[in-house]
Amino acid sequence: MPASRPSPATPLGARDRALLLVGFGAALRRSELAWLALGEVEVVPGCGLRVLVRRCMTDQRGAGQELAVWANPGELGLCPLAALEARLVFRRKGPESTGGASDGEGPLFVGMSKAGRLTGQGLPDKAVWLLVKGAAEEAELESWERFSGHSLRAGLATAAGEAGVDLA
Repeated sequence: MPASRPSPATPLGARDRALLLVGFGAALRRSELAWLALGEVEVVPGCGLRVLVRRCMTDQRGAGQELAVWANPGELGLCPLAALEARLVFRRKGPESTGGASDGEGPLFVGMSKAGRLTGQGLPDKAVWLLVKGAAEEAELESWERFSGHSLRAGLATAAGEAGVDLA
């Protein structure tokens, strides 16, 4: 699916790849992915990413949950760490960066204007659903119509189960 997106040399392509790979790697729901702030994702050199999910539908007390997303240096086109680093290059240069102390509170993934430019506005969770479905269709995946915003979460669980990983 990441290969079906625009070139990673573009802001949109870099955003879409990072969104798909981080969402899959952390098994996030579409709302959790859309709500991520820049300061809630930390690069762990040599390992991958540490993601803090502050809000989710199963965390009624708002305690948050820290997740590990492993790097995949053997396949850089499928590496969440490489994709996020490419995304952050555009974020630092674009209009979405405040350049101030509050920058870490800004959204990690942002929407796109009608003119095709990334904005500083948070990405609506419906946009994650549309991206996943559109990427599945463009990648010509079987039964692409059944893909949804939950497919990244379910996809990791399915892939882990097929690899013999204990889901607990």
